[in-house]
Amino acid sequence: MKLLGLTGGIACGKSTLAQWLRQQGAAIIDADQLVHELYSNPSFARQVAALFEAEILDAHGAIDRSKLSTLVFGNPESLQKLESLVHPAVAALRDEKLRELSGQIEPPQVAVLEAVKLIESGQAAQCDAVWCVMCSPETQLQRLMQNRHLSEKQARARLAAQPNFEAKQRILDALNIPLIRIQNDDSPAAMQADAQHYWNQLAECSQVV
Repeated sequence: MKLLGLTGGIACGKSTLAQWLRQQGAAIIDADQLVHELYSNPSFARQVAALFEAEILDAHGAIDRSKLSTLVFGNPESLQKLESLVHPAVAALRDEKLRELSGQIEPPQVAVLEAVKLIESGQAAQCDAVWCVMCSPETQLQRLMQNRHLSEKQARARLAAQPNFEAKQRILDALNIPLIRIQNDDSPAAMQADAQHYWNQLAECSQVV
C-alpha cells in the first residue's frame, strides 16, 4: 500500500482533490478529522485545556475549537505549545488507522494522508510522494472572501500565516520525497485532469509492488 501525502494552502482546493482521490479508490485519512476525534475525547481535551489554563471546554467536555483558535491564532508561542501536544497524538492515531487499512483482507492500493501541516509537522516522512494543491494568492484571497465570508483584512491575515512552497520543497528534498505541485486556479475539472497523470503513475507503482 502506497502512502500519498496531500497538502495545500488555505482555499486552494485540497479537500476537493481528496474527494476526487476517494473516487479513484484511495483511502483518505484526514488529519483534521483526527484532530477533531482527539478534541472530542474528554481525557485529551483536558490535557489541552491544562496547557493554557483557560476555559476552552464545551458542555460535553470536548474542546471548543472556536475558543481554542482565538487563543492560538496569531500567537506563535501558544501555537507551538499546542502543536507539541497535538502532533504526536495525531501521529499515533494516524498510525493506528494505517494499521487497520493494511490489515484489511483487500487493503487499498493507495492511502492518502491529508493535512494542512503535513510537511511542517513531520508527517510527510512516511509518504512515498506528496501532492501540494496550489493557486495564486489572488485566487486564494477571492475564495476566502467569497466562500468563507472573510473580510479582506481577515483573509490577508490568514494568507500571511501560511508556510510557503519553497520551505516545503526544502524539507522534502532533504528526505528525498517527491513533491508534486497540483495547480487549481481554474475549475475542479482542470485540477483533476492535472492530477490524473500523477495518479496513474502512483497506481502503476502500487500494482508493481
